[in-house]
Amino acid sequence: MSASRSEIAYNQVLQRLVNAVRADIEAKLMPAVANLQSAYVQDSWGVDVQTVVDELLAKWASKPFRKLADRLASNFVRTTLGVIDREQKKSFGIDVLQNSPEIRAAMQAAAIQNANLIQSIPEQYLKSVANSVFTNLRTGLLPRDVAKQIEEEYGVAQRRARFIARDQSAKINGELTKQRQIDAGYEFFEWMDSDDKRVRSSHREIADTDVGYGKGVYRWDDLPKNERGERIQPGSDYQCRCGSRPVRNSVVRRNQERKAA
Repeated sequence: MSASRSEIAYNQVLQRLVNAVRADIEAKLMPAVANLQSAYVQDSWGVDVQTVVDELLAKWASKPFRKLADRLASNFVRTTLGVIDREQKKSFGIDVLQNSPEIRAAMQAAAIQNANLIQSIPEQYLKSVANSVFTNLRTGLLPRDVAKQIEEEYGVAQRRARFIARDQSAKINGELTKQRQIDAGYEFFEWMDSDDKRVRSSHREIADTDVGYGKGVYRWDDLPKNERGERIQPGSDYQCRCGSRPVRNSVVRRNQERKAA
């Protein structure tokens, strides 16, 4: 879908963040772990490790990092909107002159949510690493074995960052596309699935169902429901990769006339 370019760019940003935290872990925490020849000889080992963890948590929760997270999130949302606007103009002739209050509100909400998600990446990563260190040293694992466990946490952090990029790109793309189409005067849209084997059956059913406006056509103010009975729009459901195409009222009327004939 059109937001994939912003998703790729966002994932690259988040992966660089994960790598920066990993570099701190390797430079500051791993030496402390390597020095622990025996967890039962050094009474202060837990204090030493926790001190390093606390220092890293403080760094990645600092005001400069929070400002960076705000900037990265805002850039991501603006980039996504730019991709959407180019695609809407190219595919459907929707030319945007200015942002509506609804678009601005949606962008602000998305930026705040993503800033929080960005800030959560180093926090969760470091806390997971600390928990792994303490748990495994208490069970008697040698420092070199603990290092292997820490490397596994790196993979977990990478996958979480990738998920955030994919999930947020889809959700923001869906929200902003919806509002752009509404602002342009479109009451109806066609649900477009990604047309591959990964499409969940309930979303394919939505795309194939005619509720009275044409196959896969719905009103923006009367969205279809998923298998849990929740109202959803393209991109809002869990890892949804579906999109929407604006449908004119005249097309809906023709569909209804053909059906009635």
